[in-house]
Parts: sequence; C-alpha cells; structure tokens
Amino acid sequence: MRFIFLFVCFLGGCATAPNTKHESPFCDQLSAFAASVPSEESRSVKLTRGGRWLVDHYKACSRQNDEASITFCDWLFEHTSTEFMEANINIALSCLQGQKIVGYVGNTGIELWTGKARFYSPHIDADNVEIEIEYNVSYFEHDADEDYLQITVYAE
Repeated sequence: MRFIFLFVCFLGGCATAPNTKHESPFCDQLSAFAASVPSEESRSVKLTRGGRWLVDHYKACSRQNDEASITFCDWLFEHTSTEFMEANINIALSCLQGQKIVGYVGNTGIELWTGKARFYSPHIDADNVEIEIEYNVSYFEHDADEDYLQITVYAE
C-alpha cells in the first residue's frame, strides 16, 4: 500500500498540467510586457550572465528604451536567477506553453543548452502577439560565451 502511495505521489510531482491562469510573477510580467508592444512592432529584452561564478561573474539586461521594456528588464534583473539560467528558461517556457512546471527547476546538471522557439499562440494574458525566445547555457565553457535568455515579442 505504501508503495502505491509513493508511486502516485511520484507521478503527480513530475507531471505538468495545463495552466489556464498564470499564477507566476514571471508570467504576469511577461504578459504586461507583451501587451504593451504596439501593433506591427516588436520589442526584445535579453537577460545575460557571464564571467566565472564567484570570481568575476556579472548579470545584465539589455532592452529598448520604451517604458515597458525598461520595467520588464528591471524586473528580470531583480527577480530571476543569476546562478541557474536554465531556471529562467524553464519558467519562460512554462508561461508560453501554458503548462506549469512542477518541482525544482534549477541546477539541472546540463552542460550545454541552446535553442530558439517561436510561440504563435502563447498562453499569456496578451492578445495578437507572437513570442520568440532564444537561449544559451554553457556551464563548462564560461570563458567563451555568455549565457542568456532573449525574449522578443512581435505584435500583429
């Protein structure tokens, strides 16, 4: 009986579930940023981490000079992980896919994670937008590249 209970808890803890209403501050901020982009325009923010951890590491956020981009970039800088960039990527993906990631999302033990994805119907509280994310995490090649998460919103 105990085995069945643990097995059920294990399955429930590892699954993702549809998230029709965002309860994440990250998703709320992303939604506000996306909703602010004027029709037929685009805006980008890029969260960057570089250097060697605890030696000369740094975190930065680059963006356009409009108020919404500044607000989102400032929020990302203050409320996202500096050490575990993959946690930031996972949270962004969960907002855009409309699924909630259950469990711990930092320190996944990955060596290299790079990619680009475009969401034509993102599951956020903004209409008529497409969102593209581009990311790079390279834990064993810090001297060569910066780790980053870039979010670009295209308003229709």
